[in-house]
Amino acid sequence: MAVYCLYRLYCIGLLLSLLLATACTKDPSIEPEPDLPTRTILYYLGADNSLYTESKDKIEALRLGFPGGKDHLVIYKDSRNESPELLEVYAAENGENQIRVIKTYPEQNSATGETFQRVLADVKTSFRADSYGMILFSHASGWLPKGTLTRPESAILQMGTTPIRTYTVAMDGSDELDLVEFAAAIPDHFFDFIAFEACFMAGIEVLYELKDKTDYVISSAAEIVSPGFLPIYPEALPMLYQSQPDLAGFAKAYFDFWNAQTGDYRSATITVTRTAGLSMLANWVKLNTGNQVSEKDLFDIQHFDRYRNHRLFFDFADYHGRKTDDVGRNQLASLLNTLVVYKAATPSFIPGQLGFQINYHSGITTYIPQERFPSLNER
Repeated sequence: MAVYCLYRLYCIGLLLSLLLATACTKDPSIEPEPDLPTRTILYYLGADNSLYTESKDKIEALRLGFPGGKDHLVIYKDSRNESPELLEVYAAENGENQIRVIKTYPEQNSATGETFQRVLADVKTSFRADSYGMILFSHASGWLPKGTLTRPESAILQMGTTPIRTYTVAMDGSDELDLVEFAAAIPDHFFDFIAFEACFMAGIEVLYELKDKTDYVISSAAEIVSPGFLPIYPEALPMLYQSQPDLAGFAKAYFDFWNAQTGDYRSATITVTRTAGLSMLANWVKLNTGNQVSEKDLFDIQHFDRYRNHRLFFDFADYHGRKTDDVGRNQLASLLNTLVVYKAATPSFIPGQLGFQINYHSGITTYIPQERFPSLNER
């Protein structure tokens, strides 16, 4: 009996030892979740239009500016007579930044919400990160309906021509990506920032549409003079990869470059806007509509477009400040100080080509309803 009991205890002890060893052994099939890169930036290059000649230079400037490390720089390129591609800028073993093709798409219209959404999904899947930013380069027309800038008969008169090239949400051939489609394709609270290397994107209409999509917007009240952000990418792009992206520093680098130019090329407006708080600004507007501004006085309000006989992009604070009293104007100034992180404007904008003086720049523009544009008033 004693031998049997000892044998039984031995078996139980052996079994417990095996169970303990098994419990303490790490399952080799379960790998720890790797630390994600801090940030992935998508550069959406919509140049299947008159901007196609700038594609290569843009990509080269981005290659030079990418700081490397674990972060990602992904370029969606759709240029004239070429298949759309998803490119990655990466640091090779020799330390030099290189470019590789991640995906080649069949011919597609890059100025649709469906295509933009598809590209975003590919980026999210292949380039996971703790945070995301985006730079969009293309023609743009702010909040205006499709074709408004390019078709004078659609209630808009032709803007003055100029030898200085400017960029006018994205365009593919003659197709334009509608602002509502663009915003709908972005998951809520997905981007830390969106930077528009495109014209007229500092409108309150644009900002409000994107308020639930991104924390910050970098944009211009007026046009973007070519070559846009290109001269600053080699030095300033790393600012966007800091743990807290230095958006104001990036915007200042852009402004400083153009403010140092001469003649008509000394033309720039730039704003960094925080989207949190836009609902409070909208409420202020609803409560401060007492004084009306007559259409004959519209030409006295600061504008940021170069049309011959009309205005579409007005300074937000200049306009709404005229519709309220001193108390309301102080409230407006306080709200804008919270929303506008950085703003800058040159003294004038392409003055030699139907340009204008910039006497007032709150950093945000607005459309003012006008009898001659009933289709725009409805929006």
